[in-house]
Amino acid sequence: MEIAIQLVIAGILQGGVYALAAFGLSLIFGVSDVLNLAHGEFLMLGGLVTFLVFEATGLNPFLTGLFMLPMAFFLGYMFDRLLMRPLATKKLHIRLMSSVLVTLGAAITIEDAISFLFGAEEKGVDYSLPSFFWGDIYFNYLRLLAMGMIAALTVGIHFYLKKTFTGRALRATAQNLRGAMLVGVDTHQIRSVTFGIGSLLASIAGVFYVVLLSIAPDMGLSVTIKYLCIIVLGGLGSLIGSLVGGVLLGLTESVVSYHSPHWGQTAAFLMLVGILLIRPKGLFGK
Repeated sequence: MEIAIQLVIAGILQGGVYALAAFGLSLIFGVSDVLNLAHGEFLMLGGLVTFLVFEATGLNPFLTGLFMLPMAFFLGYMFDRLLMRPLATKKLHIRLMSSVLVTLGAAITIEDAISFLFGAEEKGVDYSLPSFFWGDIYFNYLRLLAMGMIAALTVGIHFYLKKTFTGRALRATAQNLRGAMLVGVDTHQIRSVTFGIGSLLASIAGVFYVVLLSIAPDMGLSVTIKYLCIIVLGGLGSLIGSLVGGVLLGLTESVVSYHSPHWGQTAAFLMLVGILLIRPKGLFGK
C-alpha cells in the first residue's frame, strides 16, 4: 500500500511537469499551426541553465528558474520572429511541412551545440529538502513543494488566459484567426508572444526536471514526442486536457516502470492508443 501511494505521488508529479511543457506546445500549435519539434530543447536549456548556475553559485534552483523567465520568454519570442514568421504567409500544408523541417533542424543544431559546449553526459542538481513519514508512508518535502508550485502555475495560466487582454487575444487567435484580425488583434505579435509563453513554460518544466530527475543534451526530441502524445490525449488547446493527459502518462510510466523499467514508455503509448480508439478527439477535444 505504501509503495502504491508513493508511485501515485511520483506519477502525478512527473505528469504535472509533462503537462506544463505540453500545454505550451499546444498553445503554439493552436495559435500558429506550427508543429514545433524544437519545443523540448527549451526544457533542456532551462534545466541546463539551472544546473550551471547551481554549480557555480549554489543558488536555490527554483530562484534560478524565476530569474530565468524573461530570458526564456525572449528566446521563444525571437525563435518565432526569426524562424517561424517567414512561414506565416504560406498555405497551411506548406506551413506545416516547412515548420517540421525548420524546427527539426533547430532541435538537432541546439542538441549538437550543447553537447559540444557542455558535454553529452546527463546532468542533475543535487538539491534536497528534509523528508518525513506519515505512518509508514514516506514523503519528500521537495516533491510536495514541486507539486504545490505546479498547481499554482496551472491556476496562474488559467487566469492569465481568461482574465488578461493578451490571454483573451491569444484564445481568440487560436479559435478564429480572421475574426481576431477583424477586431484589431495583432495576430503576428500574438504568435510571437505565444512562442514566448510556450518556451517559458517548457523552461520552467526544465527546472523541475533537472531537480527531480536529470537532463541530457539529446533529450529534447524524445520529450517533445511525449508532449505531442499528451496533446492528442487531452485535446488541443485544453489546459485541463494537458494536465489530465500528463498525469495519466506520468502515472502509467511510474507504475509500469516500477515493475519493468524498460516498458514504462511503451505502456504509456499503448494507453494513448487505447483511449484514442474510444475518444478519437482526445479526452477533452471538441
